[in-house]
Amino acid sequence: MWFKRVMGAMVALTVVLAACTADTGTSQEPSGSSTPSVAPAEQVLRVDIGGEPPTLDPTAATDSASIQVLRSLTYPLAYFDEDLNIVPGLAESWDVSEDGQTITFHLKSDLKYSNGDPIVAGDFVYSWKRLIDPRTAAGYSYVMADVVGGSELLGADPEVDDIDAMLDAFGVSAPDDSTFVVSLAHAASYFVYIATLWVTVPLQESWTSTEGFTEAENYVSSGPMKLTTWEHNAQIVLEANENWSAGPAPTLERIEMAMIADPAASLGAYETDDLDIGSVPSQDVARVQEDPELSQEVLQGTVLSIYYFGFDLKDPNGPFAQSLNLRKAFTEAIDRETMITVAFGGIGTVAYSLVPPGMPGYQDTKFWEYNLEQAQADFAAGLSELGITAADLHLQIGFNADSNHENKVEFMQGQWSTAFGVTVEPVSLEWGAYLSRLSEDPFDIFRLGWGADYPHPNNFLTDLISCSSGNNNGGYCNEEVDALLAEAAVKATLDEQVPLYNQAQEQVMADAPIITIRNGARFTLIKPWVQNLVPTSQDSSTGELFYSWITIAPHEM
Repeated sequence: MWFKRVMGAMVALTVVLAACTADTGTSQEPSGSSTPSVAPAEQVLRVDIGGEPPTLDPTAATDSASIQVLRSLTYPLAYFDEDLNIVPGLAESWDVSEDGQTITFHLKSDLKYSNGDPIVAGDFVYSWKRLIDPRTAAGYSYVMADVVGGSELLGADPEVDDIDAMLDAFGVSAPDDSTFVVSLAHAASYFVYIATLWVTVPLQESWTSTEGFTEAENYVSSGPMKLTTWEHNAQIVLEANENWSAGPAPTLERIEMAMIADPAASLGAYETDDLDIGSVPSQDVARVQEDPELSQEVLQGTVLSIYYFGFDLKDPNGPFAQSLNLRKAFTEAIDRETMITVAFGGIGTVAYSLVPPGMPGYQDTKFWEYNLEQAQADFAAGLSELGITAADLHLQIGFNADSNHENKVEFMQGQWSTAFGVTVEPVSLEWGAYLSRLSEDPFDIFRLGWGADYPHPNNFLTDLISCSSGNNNGGYCNEEVDALLAEAAVKATLDEQVPLYNQAQEQVMADAPIITIRNGARFTLIKPWVQNLVPTSQDSSTGELFYSWITIAPHEM
């Protein structure tokens, strides 16, 4: 799913990240005329989220489609500016204690939800406890691990432990309606980043307990937009929230979010002016680059993300869980340079590790390179240690359907067939069903991507690959890695943290639990009338952090 800097000595992290604004221009009046040549534009942005979001419950959301919607519907304590520096969100300011273990957030005055009810500090207490409650089973619950009582709740068994008593001891409190206090079990230099996440936004217990996230008429939002229409598997419509007061008023009247599962159909909708922002399937990149009009509407840039395939390590009897040599072989057999050219239209760069370029802790080491001879040797060694032959391998590779992944999977199938003479069966599922399958019983090999929730190596290591992470779909667990990550978390400065994160990454890559394929790159189509678009390297969908403040210039349809 994906994305920074904060006040206070605890977080003295500086990252240079490029954020650019699309140069779209505006319509001009004809000379001598006091009447515009084109009528004022309706302030409506039309985008595609690719399919039905699995949930709009902020606590439960883990995928890019849901998060794309929630970025406009909800608002956290802290947010980002255009350069991804952390700035006040619903909190006006915050204080970090000298020992780094207490963070006190001071809310802005007169905050309201879309239903007119006041936003109070107690709503954060409820929301954060709901996130960590093991009965909720939230995928991002692990981000609360540093809070007093958090690690105990993450390891609790609802069938055995007194969860309510444990929640009473959880380190969040509201001394008054405008003050929210977080007590940490130890200093965690990145923790204010956690307060920028959609999973930490305020929630009212009165409506979350009555299925408040299921339909537009039930939904109460804390962000600049409100949910007015939810036609399932068809369209979501957001409108400006008249009760919004935490920042500048939205410039958009409405955001219309289509759910077009077929990437080719989505591009077609852009070309017929039914979408204002369009993604480009890899097979259409060359055509777009050569088109005299479309090529002028392309916005490119770096993205802090990786595209990868994981191995199923949850099943202890599975071939990849039993054999590092097999994992190495299947990794070494992939020619990723050629794959990016052939399957990604040449957009992006080879990902040799988890932490992407442009982020602190990036290592330019090529941990695994394409090496067919070594792959075949490791494959033979893996079969030997398992006491099987290639014919005994009955493998499946899973991916989410209708999202332009077929050609990537086909490329990898071909590489493994050539290298080892094995057939890996492709299986595709609708996005929601796919996520459910991964959480319960992953395919032998499965496709996923990860984009930055915040630009810190913790987000690509602890949040993706640690033993307790809800996003660790493959089940990889190395206690030595977790110990290094825990040690890094308590270091006060980035200079002290990075060597530990590097050691952790080196061990992860040596264990080969995933095949890192590609670091992302932006290749997005933007209509000329879309103005004040602010893309950042953290976006999973271009401009999503600041949709509400886009303006639509006059234009003819």
